[in-house]
Amino acid sequence: MPNIASIYAELSPLVSPLWENIKGFANSAFTTSLAGAFAGAIAAQRIAEKGKFREELVKEFHHTNAVIVLAIATASVALALKKQHIKGLKEAYDEDQRNYQAHREKILNRQIAANTPLVINPNLLYLQEISPPIATIQEIVLSRLSTLGRAISTVTALTDAVANLNGALSMRNELLEVFKNKQFPEGATLEHMYLGLRYGEGHTNQEYGGSIQAISTYTDDVIFFCIKLCEDVRDHGEILNQRFKSRLRGDPPEISRFDFEGARQEGWIPKDEDYEKWLSGFVSVPRNAPNWWQRINPRNWFN
Repeated sequence: MPNIASIYAELSPLVSPLWENIKGFANSAFTTSLAGAFAGAIAAQRIAEKGKFREELVKEFHHTNAVIVLAIATASVALALKKQHIKGLKEAYDEDQRNYQAHREKILNRQIAANTPLVINPNLLYLQEISPPIATIQEIVLSRLSTLGRAISTVTALTDAVANLNGALSMRNELLEVFKNKQFPEGATLEHMYLGLRYGEGHTNQEYGGSIQAISTYTDDVIFFCIKLCEDVRDHGEILNQRFKSRLRGDPPEISRFDFEGARQEGWIPKDEDYEKWLSGFVSVPRNAPNWWQRINPRNWFN
């Protein structure tokens, strides 16, 4: 078996010049500048990526705040409509229905004559349809936010609620035109059409009462889903806050605030119990806290 020392002696004259050439190339100005350029390119790329990340994140903060502000404005429109008109309209109609039932019972019990006129006071005020910025809200939530939570379903429900409310308002206004022009079916009077009473050969028309109930219900729907949308987008803003703080320096943009507690205490906001079926379709899954070895992961030090 050949001696190792002799083998090394034979190969040394061949290896040594090659090794010297490699060391010389590695220590040359060209190689040093090449390594520096590569490191600089990597650093520049990371800076550019972080700058783009900041820009996109700040833009999403702005979109988040825009949705909150627009949803607050929409809720304010619905709350004002309810306070000024809808609550009184619904209560007055229900009172007229109760007065009719009491009047009918008195006639049946012969407490009053059958031809005693019924005294009612219909509220025949025309109500305009509302025009909140629903299309803008929907476009931002569906196209410009990265939310995967309940917000998408909420903005869809809000869009439907506004369309349904305007449809009910339009139907009532059309019926008011019928009342104004006295274009009643044969055998019908204002009382029959207004209260949904039987007329002629057993006919009834309960469209007006149905429109009153629909207007009241859909107004509450608009208020409810506006507030839920504010809450959903605010929660999305908290996620944006965490993403900002985990990768960027400085303070993140503030999320717009809202407070409906006063209106809630006064009874203008519908209760969650009234929408239990809708709410039950969404289950909040708490995120697990990271384990200690995940918190000290060296990769996070460079992000």
